[in-house]
Amino acid sequence: MPAYAIREWRQEEKPKALPEKIVETIDSCEDVTKAAKNRLKKFLTEMEIQDILEMDYPLRQIYQNYLFSTCQIQSADRYLLAYDRTKQADIRRRMKTLAGKNQCRWRLEETILFLPYHPDQELAMELDSVRNRPNMVWDFTKPCAWHVKEQIFTTLNEILAITKNSTKRRQRLTGLQYLYDFCTEQEIQDIEDMDLAQEQMFDAYLDEHTSSESYKCQMLAILNLCRRTVFLHNEQINWQANIWYLDGLGIAEHRLNRSSSVVSVSFTEISHRENRRYAKEYMKYQIGVTGQAIGTITTRYCLLERFLIRLSEQSQDAASCTTKQIEDYLDELQGSGISAKSFNAYISGLNHFFRFLIARSYRKTMPFQPEFYQKKVVVKHHDRSVSPEVCEEVLGKLHLLPEHLRCMYLHLWCLGLRISEVCTLKGNAYYRQNHDTWIQVYQVKMKNYKRIPIAEGLYRIMKIYIKTHQIGQDDYLFTNKNGGPYRSLTFRQQMKKFCEDHEIDGGDYLFQSHDYRHTVATMLYDNGVSIQGVRDYLGHDYLEMTEQYIDYMPKKIAKENVGFFQKPEHKLAAGLKRKGGRDGK
Repeated sequence: MPAYAIREWRQEEKPKALPEKIVETIDSCEDVTKAAKNRLKKFLTEMEIQDILEMDYPLRQIYQNYLFSTCQIQSADRYLLAYDRTKQADIRRRMKTLAGKNQCRWRLEETILFLPYHPDQELAMELDSVRNRPNMVWDFTKPCAWHVKEQIFTTLNEILAITKNSTKRRQRLTGLQYLYDFCTEQEIQDIEDMDLAQEQMFDAYLDEHTSSESYKCQMLAILNLCRRTVFLHNEQINWQANIWYLDGLGIAEHRLNRSSSVVSVSFTEISHRENRRYAKEYMKYQIGVTGQAIGTITTRYCLLERFLIRLSEQSQDAASCTTKQIEDYLDELQGSGISAKSFNAYISGLNHFFRFLIARSYRKTMPFQPEFYQKKVVVKHHDRSVSPEVCEEVLGKLHLLPEHLRCMYLHLWCLGLRISEVCTLKGNAYYRQNHDTWIQVYQVKMKNYKRIPIAEGLYRIMKIYIKTHQIGQDDYLFTNKNGGPYRSLTFRQQMKKFCEDHEIDGGDYLFQSHDYRHTVATMLYDNGVSIQGVRDYLGHDYLEMTEQYIDYMPKKIAKENVGFFQKPEHKLAAGLKRKGGRDGK
């Protein structure tokens, strides 16, 4: 507690003189009027301030009240400026020594923090024009759980560190204050433990305190930022959190698809606490033990989540659910019109989950027999190749796209790469061997590399692109706004909009990046490349998968059959005639 707060003022005693060090600091402030300096000296003398360290935000509030009540001053801005400049000058002086840095260290205590008094004075001066806004003041004396205060303080520091845009910083600081006030009012004990019901309460809270829907959405985004910041700053992985962020799970790089928009796993919609616990333990096992690709794991979890949400709505524990409840759920799935392949995926996911519960002794027996419900899957080939006319039209208008989108499209059209592979290409992907040009591609889906030949023209285009943008060997070629690999979903959306805006194929063409993989496979096979060669070019493990990408194979087989039997020596009638002649009669 500062000295001024515990001193008992006695009118008959003469106040101690203001230390010379404080006087010198006040006088050194250049953008402060002489009257404001003298007023501040008088106040500090009356308060018997002996060190500028005692000049905190609570004393600033006392000074403001002093100006209004005692001095009858209507506008206190220039006088408060003198107070702030004195405090800031002292912070800059102290930050030059190790001891001073420790004295000014930004720490969480039961006090009120004022952002313009931040030890990073370069940051503090960025906030100078908004010093008097409410989001500059952070009251950590509120009756709120200490753990929540730690989470708010961590997020506050993250916002100050990473948000350079002043408008976005203002929005985030204001949103964080709304979240802090909400947690105080609702007695939230842990922001990471907030479930869907509490999220909805926060949404309703913002409805009451914000003036427009768009502004409310900006404020609502702070909850995810706070959760993510806290999760990533935990010393150990918090497996009990209701949202897990993939970047904080220590997952091996080869298991991640960096171009995917999936960055977290949420358990908030599972309202039943025990079911939520089972889901967390199951996912912890999947991520920590199985070694499968994260895309596979999260897809499987999405199927399981739907089942657990349904059980939670019935207040039913998954460890004691009945066969009838599972049958009702499966009947509902069948009624939704999903394909046999998707239905079997649900069956497989449930089977895997219940076997996990049995292994962990949450259940004794399987509640259903998966083989009784599985459906026969009839493989149906879908022609997905993009017509030459559409390709020519897109290429003719390609110059209307930004440079990075042009280059990305060329990799689809020329090479038939997966969009995840295009998005994660790096500066070392292209090389020349003898007289041939090659590309090295990391196949996210297969978790390995492949090397395939490429056209000289594409090689030269990309070498110029790399040189122009000064891309390093290990840098991503195409990046998002945060510097990471380009999001595949973003690319698809932008290309769809491009095709709609420019009425490709009369406005009927629906861009699908994977269609170009079919196009390249079909073109190669149609020009005499063996199916094994097409398989190696696409990077498949099995010929059966490659066959699904060659759209004209059935037509080609039919055409070859017709040609074969049109030859005289292969005609059926000729064979019968030979047989008749050989037998004689």
